[in-house]
Amino acid sequence: MQPAIEFIPLRAALCTEIPTTLDVLIRLTPPAPQVTSERPPINLSLVLDRSGSMADRNKITFTKQAAAYAVNQLQSSDRVSVVTFQSHINTPVRSQLVQNKRYILQQIEQINVGGGTALHAGWIEGGVQVSQHLKPNSLNRVILLSDGIANVGETNPDVISTDVHGLAQRGVSTTTMGVGDDYNESLLEAIAASGDGNYYYIESPEQLPDIFAMELQGLMATLGKNVTLSFTLPSQVQLLDIFNDFATLPNGQYQLPNLIAGNPFTLALRLKVPAQTLPSILTLHLSWDDIETSTRQQIDQSLSLPWVNRQSLNEFPFNPEVQQEVAALLAARAKNEAAEQARLGQYDLAEQTIAKGMELIQAAPASTAMNQESESLQSLSTNLKRREYEQFQKRSHFESHSRSRAWGQSHYEEYQQERQKRVGTSGQGAKPWQQIQGRIKVVKGDITQIAVDAIVNATNPLMTGTFGVDSAIHRAAGAELRQACNALVTCDVGEAKITPAFNLPAQVIIHTVGPGWQNGRAQEEELLTNCYRNSLNLVVQKGLKTVSFPSIATGALGCPPDWAASIALRTISQVLQQQSSIEQVIIVCWDDRNYQCYQAIL
Repeated sequence: MQPAIEFIPLRAALCTEIPTTLDVLIRLTPPAPQVTSERPPINLSLVLDRSGSMADRNKITFTKQAAAYAVNQLQSSDRVSVVTFQSHINTPVRSQLVQNKRYILQQIEQINVGGGTALHAGWIEGGVQVSQHLKPNSLNRVILLSDGIANVGETNPDVISTDVHGLAQRGVSTTTMGVGDDYNESLLEAIAASGDGNYYYIESPEQLPDIFAMELQGLMATLGKNVTLSFTLPSQVQLLDIFNDFATLPNGQYQLPNLIAGNPFTLALRLKVPAQTLPSILTLHLSWDDIETSTRQQIDQSLSLPWVNRQSLNEFPFNPEVQQEVAALLAARAKNEAAEQARLGQYDLAEQTIAKGMELIQAAPASTAMNQESESLQSLSTNLKRREYEQFQKRSHFESHSRSRAWGQSHYEEYQQERQKRVGTSGQGAKPWQQIQGRIKVVKGDITQIAVDAIVNATNPLMTGTFGVDSAIHRAAGAELRQACNALVTCDVGEAKITPAFNLPAQVIIHTVGPGWQNGRAQEEELLTNCYRNSLNLVVQKGLKTVSFPSIATGALGCPPDWAASIALRTISQVLQQQSSIEQVIIVCWDDRNYQCYQAIL
């Protein structure tokens, strides 16, 4: 399946009387994912920093939670290894098929902290684990997570990046995740760029599960890798700039991000076109390794525009989308330049560079995306004024990297619009919860402290009680709950199983497993509906009157909270209309974000 290619010029015509400086957007849109098709097998190594600093702010706890999430998303045909590094390297899970998740999760849970940061050696071991099981149609990736600066073994960024690039040429990509404000952002960004992977700045450890979810979803939806781009131009046409600042390969081609199913990618360039008619002004050559067929694919597509005189040219207006995208990419450059200035201690100069970026955004046609970009730049300026220099450097690097290499801010706006559509679709027509006033209650608090007949636990398929609300419920219920869950063995996504509540102020605990978010393409709505419906069916079967639910699947599983809240309210209200025996359902939100989503719908 080939991506669609769309040219979007600043003006839809060229002038025969004067030279034209023409900005052009090129939008690459890979085909939407096929829900029924099987994805290629994943060959993954999780390389995790466990140096002493990972104990701060519960970083190691959230890291283990994120790693466990990744394992739970894998299929039995996938492979995974877990490598940890401090002053030395450990491999608690050597590369193996994901056929004993309980064992793998137990090994992750036992990871502790202490020592230095042998980042390069840890990455090498992860690469070895993946390389030993390379297959042409596999998605081979190392995910490297660190919160510090490499200080043991090889520390030269050029040497490390060269090694990473060599492994990428063999088919193993590397994604890097920097946690907090103390790691070397230049090194992790360079590793990701050399390794044909992604780079993430994780400002708060609580973001880790969501970031892992995003990375795994993108990896699972990969259609093409080793993506390259080149252009052929008539001798009279000049390529003045490519605003995305792609890495240039030795053969002169540009290295692009992987092709992800259904995720468009926009790049922008500037041409100088002479005042003479040409049949085409540019031919694009896009090449990639197709995951499904294990072959090298290429598309060639030319851009041709009508030629008009100077007077007629005014009939072709400027395209505001092109102006906005170019402004955003130039602002991304400004962020990257300012980050380097801050690294050198040139903070006044960095603030001036950020101000120039804001001027570019303000000069572009107004839009939601431009407002978001303006707010981002203003926030970075505030970081400088407050002397939050490390955070400023990390944010500037990451936002510049993401904006120029990944899909642009305009697509974020589209995503928000699509999310609103999903919420609207789930809540179209009369709101059924309005017909059962008093029987649904939404509160913010600790679900283990609320006295009800049944408490619903959002668990994982192995019911391990390891993270999040699952962990809190296990701690409050006591050790007997672990034994009861072990007896049940597993719980499928959307299924519900019951145990005694032991030390909790309830009679029973109903365990259910929510779906991982894959952009709504993997029956997430049906599976989440089943979580609520099957749990309530058990309440009715046991003759219980009151039940409390957490916000299922909105944490590490990554489901949008407003989308999930709408499904929860719709499903619960439908069951309550049919089952008068249930007197009250209490939805207990652990944070403001989920609570506000419910309040907005109610």
